Amino acid sequence: MEDVSVLIDNYKFNFRVCCLIENKNRYLLEKSTECDFLNLPGGRVHAGESTLDAMKRELKEELHLENVEPKLLKVTEQFFAFDNKNYHEVDYVFYVKLKNDNPICKMEEIKNFDNENETMIWLNKKSLKNYKILPEFIYTLKNDKKISYLIFNKLNKQN
Repeated sequence: MEDVSVLIDNYKFNFRVCCLIENKNRYLLEKSTECDFLNLPGGRVHAGESTLDAMKRELKEELHLENVEPKLLKVTEQFFAFDNKNYHEVDYVFYVKLKNDNPICKMEEIKNFDNENETMIWLNKKSLKNYKILPEFIYTLKNDKKISYLIFNKLNKQN
């Protein structure tokens, strides 16, 4: 199935899902050898795929996590420039709290099984401000578990 990612005029539009994964006052964040920032695990939604199914697929592909029930946390819309391109992204942000007996909770660094350039690391919630994390909505998620809609516009301050 095709990813919902298309070039329209001078924008790349992406329809994505990502997941805030929590265990013992820490979050699992993704780091890539190709970027200078961390982000939430996830990926693009496929055409004809629900966001919940996409999130479950991404968790299985990237972390071999199965039998988890992601809960919708936020819907975000972002406008930004990256790698000399303008982006318009819609992200469905899900939340999963892992039990201590899950094997990845015992690992300090977890290989992304779907991308050899990415690994996942656990960060204590209080230390998030010490890292560059994109998209920046991660900083607003720390204590707010109510479903909401957020807009982040780095291209045009009027929106």
